[in-house]
Amino acid sequence: MDQLPRPLFNPQAADAGARGLLQPTPEDLPGLVGGWSGPRPLRVCSGGTSSRAAAAGQWTVDLRRTMGRISFNPANQTVRIGGGCRMGEVLDHLHPLGRSVAGGLSGWPGLGYVLTGGMGPFSRELGLAVDQLQAIAGVWGSGEPFLLRRDHDHATAEWRGLCGAAPFLAVVSQVVLSTQPLRPFWIKVSTGSPDQLPDWLVAAECSDPSTTLQWSWSADGSLRRLQVSGHEQPGWQRIDGLHQLPPLTPPPSGESRLHGEVVGLLGPAHGEGWRRLLPELRALMHRCPHGGCSLSSQQLGDATAAVPAEATSFVHRDAVWKPWITAVWPAGDAEARQRSLRWLCELWSVLEPLCPGVHLAQLHDHLPFHQRELALAFGSWLPGLRQLKARRDPDGTLPGL
Repeated sequence: MDQLPRPLFNPQAADAGARGLLQPTPEDLPGLVGGWSGPRPLRVCSGGTSSRAAAAGQWTVDLRRTMGRISFNPANQTVRIGGGCRMGEVLDHLHPLGRSVAGGLSGWPGLGYVLTGGMGPFSRELGLAVDQLQAIAGVWGSGEPFLLRRDHDHATAEWRGLCGAAPFLAVVSQVVLSTQPLRPFWIKVSTGSPDQLPDWLVAAECSDPSTTLQWSWSADGSLRRLQVSGHEQPGWQRIDGLHQLPPLTPPPSGESRLHGEVVGLLGPAHGEGWRRLLPELRALMHRCPHGGCSLSSQQLGDATAAVPAEATSFVHRDAVWKPWITAVWPAGDAEARQRSLRWLCELWSVLEPLCPGVHLAQLHDHLPFHQRELALAFGSWLPGLRQLKARRDPDGTLPGL
């Protein structure tokens, strides 16, 4: 097992330093996790977009070098994905085989994308990525290896816990996902003013499940809209797969070392409700503390609502919108950090009446609202999830609940 100096995991996570990297093989993983005597919790890097894949004074289990294998099984049309793979690599592997998976708006995330829910442009039609899981393998926080299969273990607390809350319970070394036939789809990118946003939302809520709306409100006041459809639309651009999807939000320009934190919210259909919030939203966006700050959203519903809330740790099955707030600041600037996080919390408070749930795609155990996020993400399932953690990670080797 290699121990290496810290690399930069994410260009927008420059404040998230680490003591060093641990790069175990799958065979090393049980002994490493089960026998860990260093600072807790251990962090895990499986892709490259989470700001908490590294933390000051703590070690990171880096799966990228030793668990990067992808293999397709033509017999059952599933793909086996190593814990260190990015979703973009999975799409690239499947593309020449004429298959795809329920990917998201970016190819950069790793298995954390799947294991915390997995939302994308086709969630209304295909469901969440976590709903496509057929098998999950890895090591519990106790060091005990496991292999769970949907057809055998779907009714267990362990399966439910891993499907949406895996980072608190286990280091996942590989998963098996269902795949879908690769097909073209059509996109339209446009811009508009904030005044148009409620009308966009209302129209999207009434649209066919094969079409979804994604939008982003930037610090400069501009609103960017990305519409995606599985059917040909007049005047829309055809693309051949998610790997060709344009970015919803361009990366921040200017400073080379930035840090960002993202809070994802969840709420039901309520396009008209956004009209009432526009004055407050406009005021907050007008005083964004950094040019990289933004408010974005993507559309859920239909297939995502067809799965019972108690089947996974993603309990907000009634959610139709997932807005996420991105707060950015120059790395190492404590005052800018405070301003950006204060802005994030103010914006969250304005949106909470319409979007009371949380999608916990990033860990914020270093921030004061962590416990609030846990309660809003897991709801009445949180006590059961904590009992599961006590059984499977009794020493708190992984991030806490």
